[in-house]
Amino acid sequence: MGRADLLLERPESTGLFIDFDGTLSPMVAVPSDARPAPGARDLLERLARKFAITAVVSGRSAADLLEWLGSGIEIWGLHGAERTVEGRVEMSPRVGPYLSLMQEVRRDAARRLEEMKLSGVLLEDKDVMLTLHYRTASDPVEAERLLGKLVLDLASRHGVVQAQGKMSFELRPPIELSKADVILERSTELQLTAVAFAGDDVVDLPAFDALDALAAEGRMTLRVAVASPEAPPELLQRADVVVDGPKGLLEWLRTLAD
Repeated sequence: MGRADLLLERPESTGLFIDFDGTLSPMVAVPSDARPAPGARDLLERLARKFAITAVVSGRSAADLLEWLGSGIEIWGLHGAERTVEGRVEMSPRVGPYLSLMQEVRRDAARRLEEMKLSGVLLEDKDVMLTLHYRTASDPVEAERLLGKLVLDLASRHGVVQAQGKMSFELRPPIELSKADVILERSTELQLTAVAFAGDDVVDLPAFDALDALAAEGRMTLRVAVASPEAPPELLQRADVVVDGPKGLLEWLRTLAD
């Protein structure tokens, strides 16, 4: 397992933070079709009983993740805008003031997309965030170019934050929301001595940055990259461990659980 065995030295103060799409779930053309890889839920519950914290931190809504993964683990949705507490979803008070703004952004984006008539582009409304998917576009290259310009314009016009993921663009409220914040916050609150994160996308790079900051404080850290044809090279280069897709990650996690 390489450095992974260090996570087992003090499991009572070790934290596992894991992305969902492309990490615990295979990538799918339509976002709503995503589901955890077989065995993921039971495995995560086993890990949660072993370590101080086992958390899924994702751009997905916390409600979807709760339905698919259950209440046996800690869940953070929408990059930390939502979390689960005792089987219910709570929204961060920081995002409440921006709900009406994001609804306005959604209406503007929907209108502009209808005018552009881009075949196969999906608009995913997450209440406090908005994602534009072009995986199923008839011309993904052209869709990426046009959507990139649209997202930049929407971000500038409404004063929101834009980010790019795997064949998608995201618009977020103008506040700091990232997996890095969740990892740093929970690591401090729980006084973790070892922290691992597993992800597969460019939006997971800030989580690796968080591990760098924790390592500078003297904590043991482990960066796990889930490889795929779409995985960003920088993520793979910075990783301590590289696994082959969600199936490879589950195999790696089983070595910890067992």
